[in-house]
Amino acid sequence: MDIARRPNRGMDGPRAFMPVLVKYVQSGESIWADACIAMLKAFHEEMERQVTERKWFWQFEHPAALIPLYRKHLVEGGAMVLDAAWFRDMWLCYCRNLHVWDTEPVEWRGGCHRSMPEGYAKGLAAKWYRDIPEAAHWRRYSELVFGDFWRTKDVPQNDTGYMMGPLIILACGGDQWTGDDRVYAASGMRRLWDRLMVEITPDGAINPYGPNGGWNSTADYRIAMLERVAAETGDGRYRFAAHKLFNYLRYQSREPGSSGYRLDTGASWLMALAWLFADDSVTPTQPDAGSLWNRRIEAVRIPHTDKALTERLLGNVDPRENFGHICCSWHMTGKEWPDKLVLRSGWNPGDLFALVELHPTSFPANPGGIMGLNRWGTPFTQIVTSKGASAENRALIEDLEGQAERRYHSDKLRIDEFWRRGTMPDIRSEMVYFEDTPQATFARVRVQNMDGLPVVYEREFVFVKNRFLATREIVTFEESFKARVAPVWNTHNIGPQIGAHWANTFIHQPVGDNGTRSMKTPPADLLVWFAPRADCRLQVVDRLENDPRAEACPNQIRYVWEGTPVAGQKLVFTQVYYPHPPYRARATSNNPGAKAAYADRLQATAHASGLEVIRDDAEVSILRLELEAQHVEWMAFNPFERGIEIGSRRVHAPYCYLNERERGQ
Repeated sequence: MDIARRPNRGMDGPRAFMPVLVKYVQSGESIWADACIAMLKAFHEEMERQVTERKWFWQFEHPAALIPLYRKHLVEGGAMVLDAAWFRDMWLCYCRNLHVWDTEPVEWRGGCHRSMPEGYAKGLAAKWYRDIPEAAHWRRYSELVFGDFWRTKDVPQNDTGYMMGPLIILACGGDQWTGDDRVYAASGMRRLWDRLMVEITPDGAINPYGPNGGWNSTADYRIAMLERVAAETGDGRYRFAAHKLFNYLRYQSREPGSSGYRLDTGASWLMALAWLFADDSVTPTQPDAGSLWNRRIEAVRIPHTDKALTERLLGNVDPRENFGHICCSWHMTGKEWPDKLVLRSGWNPGDLFALVELHPTSFPANPGGIMGLNRWGTPFTQIVTSKGASAENRALIEDLEGQAERRYHSDKLRIDEFWRRGTMPDIRSEMVYFEDTPQATFARVRVQNMDGLPVVYEREFVFVKNRFLATREIVTFEESFKARVAPVWNTHNIGPQIGAHWANTFIHQPVGDNGTRSMKTPPADLLVWFAPRADCRLQVVDRLENDPRAEACPNQIRYVWEGTPVAGQKLVFTQVYYPHPPYRARATSNNPGAKAAYADRLQATAHASGLEVIRDDAEVSILRLELEAQHVEWMAFNPFERGIEIGSRRVHAPYCYLNERERGQ
């Protein structure tokens, strides 16, 4: 009721009033419908005011996605007639004055987060009001934009921010746009909707990646969209995932000291949407609990005002100067690349989970980088809100003298991370091994021309479910140049336990809401252990010194190697990431001068003392782990399938994990 009493919300009205629309749909009472209509009329007044002062307005996402839902439900409930003159005037004012970039050009092309709302809005106007002079043109424009998306059925943004723009349009209005259920039920769309599901942690959180709004970025969007897809397809996996997300949002609610619960007001419109879409006859069903890797369509940035290029890539180009540019310069090539490696122990609260980037052409480019690592509801990573270069939890490879010949993509139209043409690194990634077993997941990704350098970067993973993650990073130099190579781990806190080649780390409060809010997390630590090398040194780096974007995750540990390798030389870096309870040294007595001590050596070293290297070279790495007293585990990286001794067994498998407790030894 507090919302309904204040209908003048300006351009934010359609978003803010979604709970009021839900009250109308739920109750049928006219008081709620009258409030929604008053809000829409105030929205119209604000549009006219902005047009008078600024010639146009730019608010493209929420009004385009939501106002058609107001029309649908107000008409179905009898509160508004289908051809209501006031609504017609309001919607045509919106479509005629919307400039999604807040600049002169309009009618952008491509399946992007600005072009999709514009195409959808104008397409509905043409469908609803066939007598308007723009009807035929807007109908055609809308068909072209939808076709731009439908050609690949994927979105260009590889992130947890902008990606929600085109998807919320499809979720809210795909049926109104096309007249059928294809955006929900077509087989090619499952890639998109499943992506929203499989990235969810066992505790219901979203690890941010790419440009994002911080920790758990846009999880509320996913709830609404997954409920819609579940309702349209009858697939209970999507409802299960939506409920996971909702429960974690409840945990993060700011409402203090109450046995009741109120959602964060920033998410209330999306929770209202979720209610509007939800079908309680669809039973939540747990998705597959195993690990997986998926794919996405390659997106590249190209010059957006080149009409000849637009015609070649998309067709049906608008010849007018300020019409029909490619939105955000994004073009979907149709080529599939790997997307994410999802390492999952299960869907139970507290299960160990990791999310690894695989895609080679994203901004920033981090194939092989660990975007998320979680256990017991605790995150051990947080990625910067980045639109450009940012090495995230992967090997940093640097050309120290700038002498290496860069490997650029042969298509010189492509734009790189710094918006330069002709210097797009020709990075290519492939999954060359994947095996998921009930006990562990084994995987290997191969990346050519990492960061545009003449190197091959490979990363191998042994993910032991609900135990630890081990990786090997292998850098093969295809040319000789003076280089610095360093596996890195970005975190909030380093220590107090720290050694020559390992450190204890933890994130004390994930940073959310675009850097404005510290969020809750259970206390847990992560041992980051590098297999010792005589030619490497451990460094602790303040990222903020050179990159203010790192404010949400400002500290970094590196295990640094420097030298001038010869062509063909391989460098091998093996790591173990082990989540564990936090340990603190306790005073030995209450007398003055008392010293502090840990309970045992494992606690004093955050379990690093339980790790032993048996062999570690380019062919084979074998580790013995006694992370708990009297509990011995073994693991091996053996990609060439040599016959090796691991524990008391001889094996030839490319990857191996043995648990002596489970073997009864």
